[in-house]
Amino acid sequence: MWVLLSHKLSVATPSYDMGPSLEIRPFKQIERGNSSNSYFVSFLNHLGTHVDAPLHFDPRGRPIAGFGVDFFIFERPVLVDIPKGVGELITADELRSLYDEIRDADLLMIRTGFQRFRESDVEAFSRRGPCLSDGAARYIVEELPRLRAVGVDAISISSPMRREEGRAAHRTLLVGRDFLIIEDMDLMDKPSNIRRVFVMPLLIDGVDSAPCMVLAEV
Repeated sequence: MWVLLSHKLSVATPSYDMGPSLEIRPFKQIERGNSSNSYFVSFLNHLGTHVDAPLHFDPRGRPIAGFGVDFFIFERPVLVDIPKGVGELITADELRSLYDEIRDADLLMIRTGFQRFRESDVEAFSRRGPCLSDGAARYIVEELPRLRAVGVDAISISSPMRREEGRAAHRTLLVGRDFLIIEDMDLMDKPSNIRRVFVMPLLIDGVDSAPCMVLAEV
């Protein structure tokens, strides 16, 4: 059985700090006499469920299209619950308490529960979400060497309320390393018995990161 861990993109998709969302413009329309329908679709490459590659914070880092297909397949994914409210930090101590559960993971997905605001309070979801602390990022780098990616159900591992902390966490995870950060995942009510995860980004040459579809085998 397969479940989707990513959101569909739409003109209503929230953007970080209420930034630009998706725009759709018709190019050809049957109702206008064309033989088919087609559209121009414009969006920020960090919109919706997306993958940050190292180039996002490391000028010498690997871009999203620079990874082989195998890097996007995770055989030991782990989903954990670390409930968080407005602007709260995910800490190293919280990850340390889960060490036995996450030590062999190649993908760590953190369900904060903040996804509940994604539709009901877009401004809160976009601007006042939780943040991965730099201490937690350093714990991942130093104590979880098998981990190749971390994902969250918040709009980012950073928060506009804690920009410097979030930037530091991004740098710790991405600079000088082949690592991925999956943001704005759909983890609500998803089962914990996940066997494998496939992350499928748009492989666009020349950009740091890209929207993606995430499939989980349960």
